[in-house]
Amino acid sequence: MPEPDVAAAAPKVDDRAAVPAPERAAEPVAEPVVEPAVVPEPTDAAVAARAVARDRAATGGARRRARLGAAVAAGTGVVLLAATAAIASGTVTDALVRPPATDLPVPAAAVPAGDYTAVCAAPPRLLEAAAEGADPQFSPASSTAKTSVAALVLSDLSATLTGSGLLPVGPGAPLSMIQDFAPETSLAADAPASSGADGLTSRIAGVARGVAVDAPTLFRAQPQGGLTPVAAATSTYTATDGDLRGLAATGCQVPSSDFWILGASTTVGASSILTLTNPTGTPATVTVELSGRDGRIDAAGSRGQLVAPGETRRIVLAGLAGNQDQVAVRVRSDGGRVTGVIQQSVLRGLTPGGIELLSPTAAAGVTQVVPGVVVQDAATARRVREQDGYGTAAPELQVLVPGSSDAVLDIKVYGPDGVVDLPGGGVGTAAAGSVMTVPLTDLPEGTYTIAVTSDVAVVASARVTRGIDAGKPVDFAGAPSAVRLGADHAVALAEGVDAALVLGAPSGRGEVTLTPVAADGALGDPVVIGIAGGTSVTVPASSLGRAPAGVIIDAAGDPVYGAQVMTLPGDRAGISVASVPAGSTGPQSIPVELGY
Repeated sequence: MPEPDVAAAAPKVDDRAAVPAPERAAEPVAEPVVEPAVVPEPTDAAVAARAVARDRAATGGARRRARLGAAVAAGTGVVLLAATAAIASGTVTDALVRPPATDLPVPAAAVPAGDYTAVCAAPPRLLEAAAEGADPQFSPASSTAKTSVAALVLSDLSATLTGSGLLPVGPGAPLSMIQDFAPETSLAADAPASSGADGLTSRIAGVARGVAVDAPTLFRAQPQGGLTPVAAATSTYTATDGDLRGLAATGCQVPSSDFWILGASTTVGASSILTLTNPTGTPATVTVELSGRDGRIDAAGSRGQLVAPGETRRIVLAGLAGNQDQVAVRVRSDGGRVTGVIQQSVLRGLTPGGIELLSPTAAAGVTQVVPGVVVQDAATARRVREQDGYGTAAPELQVLVPGSSDAVLDIKVYGPDGVVDLPGGGVGTAAAGSVMTVPLTDLPEGTYTIAVTSDVAVVASARVTRGIDAGKPVDFAGAPSAVRLGADHAVALAEGVDAALVLGAPSGRGEVTLTPVAADGALGDPVVIGIAGGTSVTVPASSLGRAPAGVIIDAAGDPVYGAQVMTLPGDRAGISVASVPAGSTGPQSIPVELGY
């Protein structure tokens, strides 16, 4: 397997994080004025025309000046008469009812930068039996289970860190502070700092590592220089015993009002628990929409779920859609924005079958790209899969068609050496409203990026598995579709695991700059990676320096997508995948359309 095109770049360019000026709102294009068609005037219209002619003759010269008020009144009456006649005859055209086309700029409203706020998921919990009609009960996973959060925030060019830290969702003392929060009144800076007091530019990062948590956690970073900061956090769960044995790591989520999660299952031995958290100060009314292999699933109690401010609510999906091997969930919120993950676990008899926190995918679209699809060696995978009851311990692609039209899919698999063929050519049809799966068991051992192109909007994700041998526990992970990489993506690397970045470019050629962040916050030398179109490369975190705490990612050229793949070190089956989150910065003004 050829090595990726990796070259050390010059020291980090100091103005790399400078945010471009907001794009000017596009001006509306003037619509052409349509001239009315010439049609024979009916009797009423002819009368109106003669009245107009008499009025024009009567309003000439001095007489018009002497009787200006009367002429205006008469002219108005004639215009109304003519309009009435034209309406009665059906000859009103766009020229009469359409206002004149003008090039008026669309006003733009400045939007003040807000905090970076991300919710780190609650640790996995065992679902215990409860009395009929009672709320479900949860208990700790095992004696060895632990969950920790790693977070980082990037400074401005003067090496000044903004207020940031890990907090409980709701009231309570901070769990870990990177920098003390500043008063809100001191945050209204006109522009980001371009240098320090000595005139030199420098950037550092604030890092929090190994923060133990036992409940949903909020990572908050204040705006800096009028911009939302570059920040990220990752939650990592591990357990070496118990029914929830394995690895489950996920990026902490920015709240949203609409998102999709794929990969849930409610068959015998499988447990799916949707966990919703509202970190805002506004109550959220949540609607949960479910889809399966056979289409949409109508479930009583899936609408009007109230999640109060600072509250976390768990919903057992088997109570809404039982005995479904594929369940896709759409969460929509009115009021406060929420975050959501699905705690998915499998128990095959007495043998743990894996644990994962399934995270939201990229928004529905005609193109979906899923990086970080890991396929283990065929011999081991076959020994595991051929065991009784282990048929689902296999990698597969999941595609949901949320609309009302069937989708024609073109699926491409990209490895380090280019396109890898799928049986059947990778072209198929998916039924509207249903979840379709594509087996990936025939792929050679490796790590891939998969691109799905459709003629209608779809949502995609993948399931990957890792086993050691027959008779031993198996773990699995959900690899969600990802957003295109741009500038200033922060990745907090998971702790206690072997981590790698998987970068895929479906077409063209992309260039990715990786800047490692050390545990003390120092930025290392950037590493520039060229990615040929139609390939996927894997960059171990260990190649970026000695135990890096995080990475800052910048991409240029054609579209590139990325994910963090994590595995437990040694002879253990744990695996997890988290897509690279969207960049923190964005436009600071939005176009405002006034209408009624």
